[in-house]
Amino acid sequence: MRRLPIYFLLDVSESMLGENLYRLEEGLQRIIGELRTDPHALETAWVSVIAFAGRTREVVPLTELPSVHLPQLPVGGGTSFGRALMFLMDQMDARIRRGDGEQKGDWKPIVFLITDGKPTDDVEPALVRWARYASRATLVAVSIGRSADLRVLNRLTDADKVLTLDDVSDEGFRKFIAWVTQAVQSRSRSVGDPAREELMPALDDDILKKLDLRKPIETVDETNAYFVSNSQNTRLPYVSRYEPLRDELDIGGRPLQTVMYRLSGCYPVNNSYFEMTSEQPDVATLSSDQLLGMPGCPHCGNPVGFAMCSCGNTFCIPGAGEHICPWCEQAGSFTPMDADAEAPEINRARG
Repeated sequence: MRRLPIYFLLDVSESMLGENLYRLEEGLQRIIGELRTDPHALETAWVSVIAFAGRTREVVPLTELPSVHLPQLPVGGGTSFGRALMFLMDQMDARIRRGDGEQKGDWKPIVFLITDGKPTDDVEPALVRWARYASRATLVAVSIGRSADLRVLNRLTDADKVLTLDDVSDEGFRKFIAWVTQAVQSRSRSVGDPAREELMPALDDDILKKLDLRKPIETVDETNAYFVSNSQNTRLPYVSRYEPLRDELDIGGRPLQTVMYRLSGCYPVNNSYFEMTSEQPDVATLSSDQLLGMPGCPHCGNPVGFAMCSCGNTFCIPGAGEHICPWCEQAGSFTPMDADAEAPEINRARG
């Protein structure tokens, strides 16, 4: 039987934490559920889900549609897109059947790349290699919002298949997931017809837009700050997100640009976070006096989520006193920072 491979290449980095990741998980469930009611998809579709952050994991290997089971998506630090693209190509080489004189190979696969961030690794080798694969697969690249590196996405596929999802509300995501489902259904009905298999369903311009190459590509500087801490009681990590607040001060008649960061979310994750995080150490820091708002621990409820140990890591505590750092297992005495003391630098995750 000739198979139609469907790949979902999904960004699960810190910037996806929160509603976007929940909606994506629910959306995948809806896609699989809808496709199972379509006789054409049931007959041909095989699904693979590949998640990437600092590292890449095959969450669902290439599996026939009726047998697909979707686990919870992992999350990790970094956006190693080059590594993820290399992984996808390796999987295509290993899993997709090529035709020969005795039997026909699989149908041309379709890849849905969904991301909301800029690569944190070197993507050039993967882009060069992908040039040999571009004609062997249909790739649809979707930027959640305008934060992804659209120039990179544009090098992967045709301009009409580079899309931005501007409406990330529940309703916007629902319509986007319905569009993806229709795209798969359309492909399952048009396999073997080169004139039709590249056609995509019509777009709802209120939520999903094509990249217009006639205009300069707009990019968004990802200046959100992310910090990874550990729960003292559960030994589970959590990620705090701070959004920038920019201002300009007049110092002696000269303008001085300042940036503060306001707490916008704190998300519990599990230890698979570290499995999906780049093995390269975080090198960026941010002064603690630039942060507005203190997270509590989403795992155990401790009210102080940013107690800093001498090992340089942060964790949660119930208040001042003697506590054991869950990172290095060393005991220390923790007190509120003196207002006159120099603000410590906190390790900043890659995002």
